[in-house]
Amino acid sequence: MKKICLILMMLGIGIYISQFDVKASEADGYPVGKNYLDLHNLIIKSDNSYYAYTKDPILLKSNLLYTIVLDFDFLGQQSDDLGNIFVGIESLPSHDIQTMIMIGDIEHERAYVEFAIDDTYIQITDLPMMATGYNAILYEGSYDDFTGFEPYLDMNEVLTYQGVLPMDYDALMDMNEIESYLHVTDPYGTPIGMTIESDGYSSSSKLPGVYQVVFMSTFNQITKRFYLEVRVFDQTAPVIHDPGRLTIPLSEKVPVESIIDTLIVTDNVDTFSSADLTILSDTYSSKTTVGSASIAVEVTDSSGNVSSLIIPIDLIDLKGPDITGPEALFIYTTDTPMTQSDILSYYTIIDDVDGTNVFVTFLSDQYHQTQVPGVYVITIKSADSQNNIKTKTVSIHVIENRGPSFSTEALILNTDTANQMSDEALIDWFSNHALSSGLSVSNVSIRFNEYANHQSEDGTYYVYLIYEEQGEMKTSRILIEVNDEEKTLNIMPYAIFGTIGVIGLAVFIIIKKKK
Repeated sequence: MKKICLILMMLGIGIYISQFDVKASEADGYPVGKNYLDLHNLIIKSDNSYYAYTKDPILLKSNLLYTIVLDFDFLGQQSDDLGNIFVGIESLPSHDIQTMIMIGDIEHERAYVEFAIDDTYIQITDLPMMATGYNAILYEGSYDDFTGFEPYLDMNEVLTYQGVLPMDYDALMDMNEIESYLHVTDPYGTPIGMTIESDGYSSSSKLPGVYQVVFMSTFNQITKRFYLEVRVFDQTAPVIHDPGRLTIPLSEKVPVESIIDTLIVTDNVDTFSSADLTILSDTYSSKTTVGSASIAVEVTDSSGNVSSLIIPIDLIDLKGPDITGPEALFIYTTDTPMTQSDILSYYTIIDDVDGTNVFVTFLSDQYHQTQVPGVYVITIKSADSQNNIKTKTVSIHVIENRGPSFSTEALILNTDTANQMSDEALIDWFSNHALSSGLSVSNVSIRFNEYANHQSEDGTYYVYLIYEEQGEMKTSRILIEVNDEEKTLNIMPYAIFGTIGVIGLAVFIIIKKKK
């Protein structure tokens, strides 16, 4: 019986080893990318544990440190239980088992384990997985070496490309031109961007030779590189490229170094920039007026060959006089209207070439010294001797600051006069003015005096009179207005108002009599 059991055990081991050999042969070869974890190789367990295992073994390099990193989307709700989720790994063919609690990186929403094996294959027996995302990676190195997730790549995926760009030294290209010869697209043919990982060309002397530029592009977290050899050949003599005659407005004059910086220098061997130019003569820098000037420059290559260039410059006046002053002026209707000279006194008009020797006029004028309230626009125009023109638009605000005016009828007494009159005096005043109007009144008395005790209070008050005229009793009234402003007035206006009052009273009595 023991022999039968031993035979069966050996047969089982043989079958297992043969199955392992078949599966291992499927896993031979390392991935073309850094990710060893093929999601297609993961099988989710059917026990609702939300753990997965690998169907086929994974070929690793023995005695190296490896790291598994899963993000929280891959872990799902298990990311809330980082202290308990684990990864199980079986080494093959030794069958050593490692069970490791995952370490959480809460800040970056990731969890990881690090491990090493003595064998060459592993089976993942337990991997937490409630995937709503697919960021999972197994790679060589520690967690400190983690640079980002990358999907598992097909074994036929090409990660590097090579090319050669021949370049005539007489027509050196900049990096933008070189990049224009490369095109990168995603798997669906849509153009995507690329970056320069290293550039041995731009930083070199660009002498004839070979320079490497490495371009890099990433899509779907997969990075690929293009290794470009720039092979420079051919030779030419040194040349300072002539920009032609320069025209510069005097008001926009730049330092001579700024002009030099725009010059381009090429040579068959040496690499030159504008910084290699020497100024031989310069009548431009010290010139402060319009007119002609020049700059002479030269450059010498390593062989002693000299190239020189004279750059003529015309300084011209293109700027009109500056008009500085307020955007708006304000004047009251009681002020004396402003003349154009008054308006110009608020403004300073200076030209950078002609100084104050400029022509000034009003291009438009809606104001015309009006005293009618409103907003009126004027436009000031200035011109220099070169007929460079500047204008400034100004708003003139005419503001009403006058109050209402009152006029009085004849029977209104002024306050000061009324303050000095007793009731008897008011009766005498009324009688006398009636007589002066050709009427005879008698028995005049005050029926009611609203003004009494209100001499110092602003308001309108009546004194009601009763009198006898030609045997008939009649009534009348005198209006007295008290205005605080009138308290400071002189006596002359009151005399005038008194006279008007006499006339008004006469008219009033005549009209009353006719009725």
